[in-house]
Amino acid sequence: MKKRAKSSRMFLTIRKNSLTTGMWFVLFSAFLIFSIVFVLSLLAVVRETRNNNEMRESETVINSVAGNIHANIDNYKDLSRLIMLNKQVTTFLRADTVDSGIINDTKYGIMDVLNVSVNLDSVFIIRNDGFYASTGRGEYDISFIMMDSEEWLTPITEKRGGAILLTNAGGAIHRKSGIQLITIARAIYDIYTQKQTGILLMNISTKMLDRVAIAGGNSSVCIADPNGLALAGDKSLADYFLPNQPTEQIINREIQENGKHRMISTYTFDNIPLTIICSTSSNSFQLSKTTILVLASMFIVFAFAMFASSYFVVTKINKPLFELASAMEKTKESGWIEEINMDIPENEIGTLVNSYNSMIQYMNDLFLRLIDKEKSIQRAEMRVLHEQIKPHFLYNSLGTISYMAYDAGATNVYNALETLGNFYRNFLSKGDREITVKREITIIKDYLSLQKLRYGDILTDEYDIAPEILDLNVPKLMLQPLVENCIYHGIRPKGEEGIIKITGKLKDNDIILSVYDSGVGMSEEEINRVLSGERAVPEGENPLPSGFGLRGTIDRIRYYCGSDDVVQINSVEGEYTEITIRIPAKAKENGEDDV
Repeated sequence: MKKRAKSSRMFLTIRKNSLTTGMWFVLFSAFLIFSIVFVLSLLAVVRETRNNNEMRESETVINSVAGNIHANIDNYKDLSRLIMLNKQVTTFLRADTVDSGIINDTKYGIMDVLNVSVNLDSVFIIRNDGFYASTGRGEYDISFIMMDSEEWLTPITEKRGGAILLTNAGGAIHRKSGIQLITIARAIYDIYTQKQTGILLMNISTKMLDRVAIAGGNSSVCIADPNGLALAGDKSLADYFLPNQPTEQIINREIQENGKHRMISTYTFDNIPLTIICSTSSNSFQLSKTTILVLASMFIVFAFAMFASSYFVVTKINKPLFELASAMEKTKESGWIEEINMDIPENEIGTLVNSYNSMIQYMNDLFLRLIDKEKSIQRAEMRVLHEQIKPHFLYNSLGTISYMAYDAGATNVYNALETLGNFYRNFLSKGDREITVKREITIIKDYLSLQKLRYGDILTDEYDIAPEILDLNVPKLMLQPLVENCIYHGIRPKGEEGIIKITGKLKDNDIILSVYDSGVGMSEEEINRVLSGERAVPEGENPLPSGFGLRGTIDRIRYYCGSDDVVQINSVEGEYTEITIRIPAKAKENGEDDV
């Protein structure tokens, strides 16, 4: 015993030393991890702050450039309206025949408006019959075949006179010099008849964009067409063009190239065939001194709190726990679980000691109850052995009396005794908890035969049992209490001849059994009370014996199936009651039906 105690103390000493060492190791590891996380977090904060600043600057630049582009386009849209209302243009569109004089007058009329703007490149007025008048500041390649196509015309005519912006007139007009054009296209309608008379194509030189593609500070701007072709500004940024970008949204991307950081922001207009690409860089960004001072203070405070907490844990928790473990080891050496008696502060560890002592007291009480229970089980097993003699005595006695009645010529008494003997033989079933459906039905038939001896013709029983369920197992005496309930609480109170019908079938691998009687029925309140487990009789009266009445049978079935949703009661007051049971199908074991 002394050797065992010595080894236990050595074990506790080793644990104590290793736990303390482990505590400081955990402390150092936590401090190291915190330092790494702190540095990484600081770098992430710097990066996030820099990116936010760059995104804000980019968004400011993009919004400024986009606003200028919108303002310029709106001015050109107003000019397009003036051209549509020009007297020479309306005369050209209404003329029945077109000659060179009308075309020249139309050109002069257009020139009056064209000279207002420096960046207005050219204007085309195209009649419905294909004649057109144009004026411009260069040579052009024009595809009239494209202009005649439905694909080209439909987007313009669907606007019903509204402006639509295209690049190079949707591919129909190109300047031979290679200068890109932004086209404002409109369908022209007669002011009096409201019929379409032609199409206006106003081409704006992309040189207009050079004035707005200017950004200062750390940003540069590029304006590109829908295909990513640079039109103005820093054309090298066209490499960062995003195809199929959502319109009216600024998309930000962080890019590292050659060790340099840049924030690339792109914005695509909704109704203008242009994309703005903005590059912003702020590699010289630094945190403020105040921010650095706050972060350093947080680091120092955390380090101090970690060391202070560790010291508290070692002195106030580890040490009392070791003392508690030593006391528990001593109680084990005594050979019986005893309560711990030691001086512990009234804190969480003191609560732990009290809980342990309470658990020990409960366990000792539990051990005593288990011992008493085991003794009770042994006594019950002895009683069962004695009770097993009684059924055989009953069978033999009934057999002797029935043969005596047969010898005396009392055939009815003989048949009744034979039926009673068969009933109890199946009823007891060697003490089995499960029997086949066939035997359960046999019990019902014998039981009803005995009841008919008492009630005569008041009972009629019918059976509709599917053959495939006859050899499947069900809980013993599942149907007999239900049939008994049909007689005493259904048919007898009605005072007239009644029918009891037993049906059974197999559905979805479940046995469906129903007990029907044409008795007085049950109210909805009575059904709910039976299924919910409430008392079926007033307080103070004696209910049916537990396990043999309707409620007890329902409880046994639910317990057997492991579910509450296995019994259903349907009834109409004064007409009938039907109880339906759903039980999982279970095949019988070999020899089960042997009596």
